[in-house]
Amino acid sequence: MRFYLLFSFLILTINCTFGQDNSYLRRVLDSIKTEQNTGQKARLLYVAAKSYLEKPGELKEDLDSALWLNSRSQKLHLAENLKTDAALNMLLDARIQEEMGKPSMAKSQKEASLHFANKNQLSKASAVIYLSMANDIKDVEFKQKTAFFEQAIQQAKKAGDKLLEAKILMEQASSLSNYGSYPEAIQKAYNAALLKKQNRELNISQELVMIAGNLRMQLRLKEALKYALQGKAIVENERIKTSKDDMAAVYNIVGLIYYDLKSNKEALENYQKAFEIAKDKGDRYAVHTVTLNLATILSRLNRTADALNLLNNVTKDYATDVYAIRYAYLYTMLYTREKNTKKAFPYYQELLKYYKTGNITGQERHIMMVGISSYLFADGQIKQMYPYLEEIERSLNKESSLLRLSELRKLYYLADSARGDFKSAFKNFTAFKTINDSINSVDRAKELTALQLDYDTEKKDHDILLLKQKGQLQKSLLEREAIIRYVFIGSLIILIIFAGFLYVQNSIKKRSNAKLTLKQEEINAQNEKLKQLIAEKEWLLKEIHHRVKNNMQIIISLLNTQSAYLDNADAISAIQNSQNRMHAMSLIHQKLYQTDNLSRIDMKWYIQELTDYLKDSFQSEKSIQFKIQVDEITLDVGQAVPVGLILNEAINNAIKHAFSHREGTVFISFKRTKASPYDLILSIADNGVGLQKNIDDGESDSFGMNLMQGLTSQLEGEFRLVSDQGVFITIQFSQKEGEI
Repeated sequence: MRFYLLFSFLILTINCTFGQDNSYLRRVLDSIKTEQNTGQKARLLYVAAKSYLEKPGELKEDLDSALWLNSRSQKLHLAENLKTDAALNMLLDARIQEEMGKPSMAKSQKEASLHFANKNQLSKASAVIYLSMANDIKDVEFKQKTAFFEQAIQQAKKAGDKLLEAKILMEQASSLSNYGSYPEAIQKAYNAALLKKQNRELNISQELVMIAGNLRMQLRLKEALKYALQGKAIVENERIKTSKDDMAAVYNIVGLIYYDLKSNKEALENYQKAFEIAKDKGDRYAVHTVTLNLATILSRLNRTADALNLLNNVTKDYATDVYAIRYAYLYTMLYTREKNTKKAFPYYQELLKYYKTGNITGQERHIMMVGISSYLFADGQIKQMYPYLEEIERSLNKESSLLRLSELRKLYYLADSARGDFKSAFKNFTAFKTINDSINSVDRAKELTALQLDYDTEKKDHDILLLKQKGQLQKSLLEREAIIRYVFIGSLIILIIFAGFLYVQNSIKKRSNAKLTLKQEEINAQNEKLKQLIAEKEWLLKEIHHRVKNNMQIIISLLNTQSAYLDNADAISAIQNSQNRMHAMSLIHQKLYQTDNLSRIDMKWYIQELTDYLKDSFQSEKSIQFKIQVDEITLDVGQAVPVGLILNEAINNAIKHAFSHREGTVFISFKRTKASPYDLILSIADNGVGLQKNIDDGESDSFGMNLMQGLTSQLEGEFRLVSDQGVFITIQFSQKEGEI
């Protein structure tokens, strides 16, 4: 009797000290006072203890309450021989000791709980304890962490608890993701989703978020958005039970993927939804995560002041070192962007502090090194950047994130430029542009837009279906009595009408089929005629191109014969130049009749063929190398011929005049570019002796130079020539509209 009086007094005391925002815990404590079943009372005590432990703030009185309630729960569980629950009480006690700042006591209590569970063959309890021990291990101790996860999974399988096994797989997936093992993390999350489906659990949004997040890190953005939008459909489906945690996580990952796709509007909308949900729930982990992402998108939109204001207004009650690192990184990047190294310095120092501990791995270590490198660049400490850049490069060997590789190449380019190593800077800038072009692929953007459209359509169809169902339900309630009265008469009338309808429909169908058969035969005959006409047209076009090519070859042969009778070197050179120009045009017609495409020229093939021909035709003793970089570009004949003639003139000049009996290299590049107003850029450069005098655009009397300028005008483009330790020729023009 004294125990129950004391127990009631302590519960009442706990209730009185509890705040207004803890209504759930108050209800649990009220239920404990009235519960008669000992086993159920023990479980309620466990729930109350856990709730006190998880309250924000880690107040001593809360932890004392948690310890007392858990102790009472354990005694009752043991009294009822509920050994699994008693083992979980021991684990909860270890967690409370941890929060009280007693790590050695917490460790021994956790080991005692595992010994108790294994001794009594409590598979479910063992699985939960192994999972807790795995989460205690730091990410850097990867093998030991993995071993605990595998033991937890084995015990969950032994217990036959698929939902617990799915939870463990998700925890392991999170660890693998932090370590950079993205494919393995995806597989674990996928297996977790399968287990939940087998258990008829419809809410797999967490698993979809994990899969999407790891696909995003591999830059498989099409697949990532597909899984993220599936998760979004789940949390927005009224028939599936989800939590605010699920919704915040889904909107956050959708925002991240749109951020990577540079769809800033969609990214901002989803981040704002995630932020409002996390703030409303009071989840500080989610608030920190989404705040950082929201500040990042504001920075991209050049709203640096808004981003800093957002960061400054969030309470910095960091849950883990991860958030401390990410806040320090973001402050560093924002202030260095404003060239305010003085304000960035404390955050740079904080990043250095975490970097020197050496126990931070994965994404956090990467952003630490990027933040440190960015500050050093802004502060002019260029030489000090390289050790961090080299470490980033080494770490990327374990990962396949193009986003991080692009970021690294940009930092290398900035550092090389600042210290005057322009050759290395050009190399890194080219790599950066190539990766960015891959990331911003037009085809990928179209596919992702299609995915978003599918999602929107599916959502609208779902909403329409719900409205129809509601309407039908209301209508059926109003008309139920009338339908019951006339059901027999109505059924008979419907049967007669249906029989007549079938008869009429069958007659109409027979007549329609006969008409359709005749029309189909006519269409087939017409199609055969059209196929024959197309085949004849293609044959004629190929024959024309073949003959044009043969005629040009005859002209080249005639010029070659004529040159044999000439002694004048200038005349022979002029004839040879004419031969080369004819060959440049001949190659185009050759390609057109050799392929199925009668209107387009593959410029990668054409430039390589033309270069090989010119190199062989001169048979120079000079050791000249050709370096060619050409995007996948096709041009019609009207643009391919001027481009070929320009290349012919530029390469001829380089071979003849650039190197003066010494080694050298000719660089040829043909790239797409987003620079306005042109979208194609052709560059021919050499590292030879350069021109003998300064030549500005439009001031040369050379026939070849005038020809190149005239051909550029024909392309409606822009011609530039620079002579500085070699010759650099650039022609910018636009592909004809509708022919890209």
